[in-house]
Amino acid sequence: MTRAGAIAAIKTALGTVTTPTFVATYIGEPLSVPMSPMVAFWLTAQREDFTTLGDSSTIAEFTIRCYWRMQASPNIREDIDDELWDAIVGIKTALRADSALGGNATDSRPGDATTGYIEIGGLVFRQVSIPFSVNIYSESPITP
Repeated sequence: MTRAGAIAAIKTALGTVTTPTFVATYIGEPLSVPMSPMVAFWLTAQREDFTTLGDSSTIAEFTIRCYWRMQASPNIREDIDDELWDAIVGIKTALRADSALGGNATDSRPGDATTGYIEIGGLVFRQVSIPFSVNIYSESPITP
């Protein structure tokens, strides 16, 4: 199990979502959104779950966020809102398909999705945020 392998597996899983088709998948919180719809994910927290005499097990918390640039057209806004739900279901389905992240985690699970608006670089985007927890048992060895 490796942290880099878990991150690569998350990116791969997000790349399998076909409705909507994301034009880009980024690792890290974006400072700009050059294209939409796009998806990004980043580490937001990491904590010890439990320790034994020989190692420490951890939980890493990620945020997965999708972005759609808002448009003046009511029809396009309706289409974007239709895609929000598809994105939530598609992302959760893709992540649940390999909860061990290719053998790089003990378990993982997406949390409750939220939607809203966010401004980045003076532009307004419709967004979906999904928390994602990754458990890695025996991540850090403890040596006396």
